[in-house]
Amino acid sequence: MPQLDQYRTPSPKAITLMRITSALTTFFFLVIPAAAAAFFARDTLGKAGIILVCAVVVLSALYTLLAPPIRFKRYRYLIAKDRIEIIEGLFFIRRTIVPIDRIYQIDIRKGPLDNAVGVAKVMVTTAGSSAAFRFLEPEAADEIALYINETVLNKIQEKGDRKDV
Repeated sequence: MPQLDQYRTPSPKAITLMRITSALTTFFFLVIPAAAAAFFARDTLGKAGIILVCAVVVLSALYTLLAPPIRFKRYRYLIAKDRIEIIEGLFFIRRTIVPIDRIYQIDIRKGPLDNAVGVAKVMVTTAGSSAAFRFLEPEAADEIALYINETVLNKIQEKGDRKDV
């Protein structure tokens, strides 16, 4: 059972996954477009095009090195008796609070990069939104999902709602 009323941190493997996703994101959305722009405008840009591509590569490398530790340090989650909270972000910090009794679906997901690094995520869905516990050890993801499911079922039974849920 997860510790209640105490913020927990993600798996240390999260930094590796964050670095991989940062590198892929900057490569596809910054480096390739900058290289393409420099290539197609090589006659008009000249040496400025090469400088542009080099600057983008350096900025992408800095982002890939500096952003993941900051995101890792800020990422926290809490499982309380009445709610779950997830705090994350790099430039803008987002705090997601989901009431336990509003949850109607719980998923454990592992994408290709998650499998490569050895982490999983737990997705909780309500009628109006969803939230994700990301960067979890697979065992912790299973434990959290089962605990939230049991808690939701207990809340439903306490309210006297359907007993066959």
